[in-house]
Amino acid sequence: MNHPLDTERLHLRPFVEADAEAWHAIWGDPDVIWWGASPSLARSTAGLTRLIAAERERWPDGIGWLAVMEKGSDEIVGDVLLQPAPFVSGVEVGWHFRKHVWNRGYATEAARATIERAFADRALDEVYALVALENAASLRVAAKLGMESVRDMEYEGLPHRLFVRKRATERGPSA
Repeated sequence: MNHPLDTERLHLRPFVEADAEAWHAIWGDPDVIWWGASPSLARSTAGLTRLIAAERERWPDGIGWLAVMEKGSDEIVGDVLLQPAPFVSGVEVGWHFRKHVWNRGYATEAARATIERAFADRALDEVYALVALENAASLRVAAKLGMESVRDMEYEGLPHRLFVRKRATERGPSA
């Protein structure tokens, strides 16, 4: 299970079943999930329930999805994830945010904190992100996170760019 995480402006915490309406506000919005938004609250609720069960039953500690809240607010404004990547051998980071908070830097802030914790607590050496080529905002987030382009590829019928962020290594004295 994931543990809460705080940044300067955000509080990240694990999702619970009671978050279904907030989850649907993200995953049911076709402007946010343009490749296939959930058509109903019932379907979103079922998806969130499956996700929470996967975290509990199959994923190691520190892997999962976090609800992203503005500090001082009880409103869930987005999500950030660290999960087994279905497109490469490794772990992926991802983010989805409600329209009314776009362009505030929340995706970069939440994803950066998630990556840093993955490197520190999970001792990962690299984290991947897969971004649809037509998603200019998420391409910019990946760049701001210092992610390097690996290659372009098709995933679920859409062209994507695969990125990787590698853990910074300390350099020893020069020989």
